[in-house]
Formats: sequence, structure tokens, C-alpha cells
Amino acid sequence: MITWKRSVLTNLEGVYCVELFHTAQGLKIAAASETHGGWCKLVDFATRAEETVWTGPGGCMNISQLDEAGSVVGIQNFYKGFQSDKAQLVQASREPEGWRTKVLKVLPYLHRSGVVHTQNGPYVLASILCTHRDNAEDWSHPGNIQVAPIPQGDEEIQFRVIQEGITKNHGFWQGTLDGQQVTLIGGSEGLFRVLPPENGQDWRVDRLLTREISDCAVADLDGDGEDELVTFEGFHGDTAAVNKRINGVWQIVYTLPMHFSHAIWAGELLGRNMFVVGYRKGDGRMYLVDYQDGQYTPILMEEGVAPSNARGFVYQGRSYVIAAARDMDQVILYELTQA
Repeated sequence: MITWKRSVLTNLEGVYCVELFHTAQGLKIAAASETHGGWCKLVDFATRAEETVWTGPGGCMNISQLDEAGSVVGIQNFYKGFQSDKAQLVQASREPEGWRTKVLKVLPYLHRSGVVHTQNGPYVLASILCTHRDNAEDWSHPGNIQVAPIPQGDEEIQFRVIQEGITKNHGFWQGTLDGQQVTLIGGSEGLFRVLPPENGQDWRVDRLLTREISDCAVADLDGDGEDELVTFEGFHGDTAAVNKRINGVWQIVYTLPMHFSHAIWAGELLGRNMFVVGYRKGDGRMYLVDYQDGQYTPILMEEGVAPSNARGFVYQGRSYVIAAARDMDQVILYELTQA
């Protein structure tokens, strides 16, 4: 039986995204707000000491770690109602006088970004939700994927498009799939795998699934040595699904009902791989899903939390889940135990 102790790690108005930063100073929990004027902060997990990275302008959709010092690459000016034509990519670094944030590039409708470390240095991968909108229901201008080397100094960042034509370019996951470092990007046209350049080759983009995928995560959930894909079916859709390769073809082997699916994570907790999913409408549930004795078992962690994002991790032998409870203005921490 899995149980947990719940606490509030930190308070942050409109908190939307959470991320784990493994820095030279130890584990930091990064959290940022999507509201106008929203903050970004780092919380030292051992001491609970907090650092304010920026105090605006807000509209942060996600944040990534750049280096061991804990420098942040993230998004600002993407607001609800798709008021995001002035979205921008920023870099924040800790300096002797405090944190300094600089705008790397204004990228209209920039929705997700991530750092990719290559043989030629760090790059930023940027997912553009769409390229233009006449109104909130307008999806007639598909988004794209862009890449750029991260500048060393004050030179201007130079982006180029590596994939066009992704409608509702929403999902963004970075990690290891089949032993390769990849970025997975979901949209109406399917789930795309982005591979960084190697041995003089260019960036490569291929498609793993052809149905509409909102978000995804990856782990070997059943312990057979092969990764599974956890996906949200449809744009913020009503189903979380586990996809397994059977005879080389990805097939759905488990589903769980959602209501405006939003938070997703997969990885090791309590000595085995599990996944966490949550939705933001209705009763706002968050589940931990465990694979035992040949079947997936959903465990309700909390109702009403309505998580926008969640992450799991192991620290000093103990297992934890953090959730950005946007409507509560809290980052919630769950310490798991196996009874």
C-alpha cells in the first residue's frame, strides 16, 4: 500500500510550472507563475531557502535548467486566452549582485522550450503553438519547431525552423527514449520525436504516433526493458493512455479518464517506475498510477488540486511528487512511502 505525507513546499501566486534543477549547490525546485506580473523562484530542497529569479512580467509556460549553476531558460508573456503574440524566450543567471534576466528573443506564441546539450554546445529547442491567431478558436496557422545555439555573451540568438505544420503544438517532454536523448512534441498531427545532431548530421524529426496528442511522458512502466509512452489523447483531452510497442507498433494497453488533462510525469518512485497524471476541470484530480501483478492501478492522490504540472523524484532514498496547484497558489509536496 502506498501512502504519503502532504505539505506545501512554497506559495506562489498563479504557479503554473515546476521543474527539478540538479545544481552544484544541490537539488533546487524551480517554480514560475503564468499570471501577469508572475514571479519565478528557486527553492533549495534541503534547506527550503528561496531565491527570487524574476518578479515579472509573468506568463511563464515552462522553465529549463541551463547549467550546473542553475541558470534558467524559460518563457514569459504567454497568457491565458492565448494573449501570447509577445511571448519571449529569456535567460536568467545568478550574478554577484543578484539574478539578471535577459530577453533572448521575442517569439510570438512560444509555448514550450528546452535546453539540449549537443557536441557543439547547448541549444534551445522552441515549440511555437501557432504562427498567428485571429481569435481564441483560430487554429488555421499551424505552429513549428525551431532551434538555436545558446549565445555565449551578448550576441543575438539565431533560430531556424526544423519542422513546420504542427497544429496545436502543445506537448513537450525531454528525456531518454530507447536509450537516446530525445525531445517529444505533441500536436494534432501526432507525436514527434526530435533527435539532436550527431557526427555532423542535422537535427532529425520523425513521427511516432499519427493521432492527436496533447502531452506525453516516457518510462519502462511494466519492467520488461522497453519504454512505454504515457499520452494525453486529444488536445487537453479526456483520456490518459499507456502506449506499448506490440510487434513494433505502438498500441494503447491502458486508459484512465481525464477532464481537461494537464499534468503528466513518468519515472522511478519507490524503487520502480510509475506515472503521475492530473486534470484541471471538474473535481481536479491527480493520480499516481502503479503497475503491479500485470495490471495498472490508479491511486487517487488528491481531489481539487487541479495540477497544471507535476514532477516526481527521489532524494536521499526517499520518493516525492511535487505539483503546481495553480488555483491554490501553491507548490504541493507529497512524500511517498510503501506500507
